Amino acid sequence: MIIDPARLTLKLHRSAAILLAGVFLSCTVHAQDGGGRRMGRLAPSPLISCDHNQLTSWTGVVSGYKRLEETSWLEISTDADTIEQTSIKHTGLVDASAFYLLWGEPFKQMDWKAIETAPGVLISGMRATAWICSDGMTPPVIDWQPSRH
Repeated sequence: MIIDPARLTLKLHRSAAILLAGVFLSCTVHAQDGGGRRMGRLAPSPLISCDHNQLTSWTGVVSGYKRLEETSWLEISTDADTIEQTSIKHTGLVDASAFYLLWGEPFKQMDWKAIETAPGVLISGMRATAWICSDGMTPPVIDWQPSRH
């Protein structure tokens, strides 16, 4: 069997090009993940002050929500098929918005319309991540994730 060096080189170049294209696509898909994941784990917003070793999160659809005068309560039906609850005490504040984020950014007064249809009435199907610190001092932080349509 005689091997033509020109054809062999062409086949090697095609194989290398296919391999490089696969690596490029893989890196592109990973980069489009939004940067919110780190090795399969959700990365907290830099605005969360809790030591990350004491931090856990629940992400899913908010299945219960009450906004009271001094406390706000949430129930999340998580993506991991659990139901988790948390409350935020906001005594002396108008509401819990100081403990809220919107897509990882500080929550602004105008953001209420992105999560509620009326005061205390959450938009159906609203998603959120609750960041819970186990230090016993840091209040939960809720990162709201309304639909981006």
